[in-house]
Amino acid sequence: MTQFERPPGTEIKRINGHFYLYERFSVYDPKTKKKHKKSGAMLGTITPDGLVPKRARLEQAELASIENLEYGASMILFQSAADMVIRLQTCFPHVWREILAMAVLRCVEPGPFKRIGHQFTLSYLSQVLGNLSLSPPAITDLLKKIGTDRGAIGRYMKNDLGRTGIVMLDGHRLISCSENLENARLGYDSKRRYMPQVNLIYLFSVSPEGRLPVYYKQFSGDVPDVSAFSNILADSGLKAQEITLVADKGFGSGENFDCIVESGLAYIIPLKRGTREIPELPDGTGGYEHVFNFRGRPVYSKTFHYDGYRVILYHDSDLASYETADLIDRLNKKNATMTLAREKEAIRRKKGKSRLSDVELDKLDPVDIPQMLRSCTGIGTFILKTNRLDLNSQQVHHLYKTRQEIEQTFKSYDNTLDCSASYMRDIYSLEAWLFINHLALQMLYRVLDLIAARDLTSAYSFDDLVSYLKSVRVNRIGGKWYLTKITRKTKELCDRLAIDLTLEPKR
Repeated sequence: MTQFERPPGTEIKRINGHFYLYERFSVYDPKTKKKHKKSGAMLGTITPDGLVPKRARLEQAELASIENLEYGASMILFQSAADMVIRLQTCFPHVWREILAMAVLRCVEPGPFKRIGHQFTLSYLSQVLGNLSLSPPAITDLLKKIGTDRGAIGRYMKNDLGRTGIVMLDGHRLISCSENLENARLGYDSKRRYMPQVNLIYLFSVSPEGRLPVYYKQFSGDVPDVSAFSNILADSGLKAQEITLVADKGFGSGENFDCIVESGLAYIIPLKRGTREIPELPDGTGGYEHVFNFRGRPVYSKTFHYDGYRVILYHDSDLASYETADLIDRLNKKNATMTLAREKEAIRRKKGKSRLSDVELDKLDPVDIPQMLRSCTGIGTFILKTNRLDLNSQQVHHLYKTRQEIEQTFKSYDNTLDCSASYMRDIYSLEAWLFINHLALQMLYRVLDLIAARDLTSAYSFDDLVSYLKSVRVNRIGGKWYLTKITRKTKELCDRLAIDLTLEPKR
């Protein structure tokens, strides 16, 4: 510090091993009638490189100019999409930034596209991706431009079809709130909504690396799922043998199943209890051929072989317990209702005001619950039919249970991303809307895989992560960006998921 030239009117103080420069001036004391020296404000820290001035207090005008932007949620989604960015740059070289921004913001702040421009200005994405035109009129033109290039959309999606693993197929109905949309036709969906709909058929990849929605195509709302299968196969370029259709019980009978067989698709389809393809039920778990554990409980299986396919009977101990408890509850309620009805009828008969005949009264005898349980031999069983002869009963069971995750995908599509209904007015805008939703859904699954990889699925959902990270913001002060203080809960989430919140540089 001896090389530091102390300016006039200052002094150097050593505090806790550090050197600081202070103001120093003389003050007249009227009592002693003498001057004595007094320290003033600290001016800065003295380092080997010289004086580091103390940050001056911000003036009111400078405070008013501070920018504050959302950072955490948008940046973790942006970082998860690194490989997606490369493909978007190739397929959409002129508008990839706009597409990426819209997909990220669909995850962070689901809502109408007309708000995206405003949301973009409030996000640090505006610093990373630069100045983008995302006003409502600009987005309208942009959607039409993207939607007319189905070829580019297809090229983007086909890159994901090369993933190893099982490709599954399923359909989803979207309500259309536009009167002019060509593909919006009246039809019933699983929720029994008879409204104008668009039928969205999706391909999903299930591999050891994780799950991912990989390909979609829209059809008119009056086109049944099965009728659309061959079309999406031709559109995607996949062979029927490369796809395994894991369907619900509605596909297991009648015309639907005939169409599946004719299409050449591999399939795993549940059948109703009592089907003739199960000649007889085993007498207890000892009558099954194999047993394996599924989520900590035993599942028994027995296979019946037919020409070109197999029918596998399963007994799930957990399912049996649930169904038994449910049946007991329903029978107890029924017995209680009948007992009450008998008591009321007895009171009326004493008064000579009978309402029920003797035959009707006899029908109100309580049910023998133990006897009823003994007669329900199918409790805890379910049946799967498949032409995947290369898989054993445990593998078939695993793939069927994976369908529950696919159903959860559509719940996320409707609720988390708020995509249950479309307000697009033409088929091209709808195509672009579906593509941006597709990208957002892929980002959502990247985050879910991140959570699952740390075995924290029970602790955090996608909504939890976005909610916590949205609170991570940045301020621009004096031309430089600074992270704001991070709450304890958010820091804990970042630590547990190994999330790095280092400021993302501008591009």
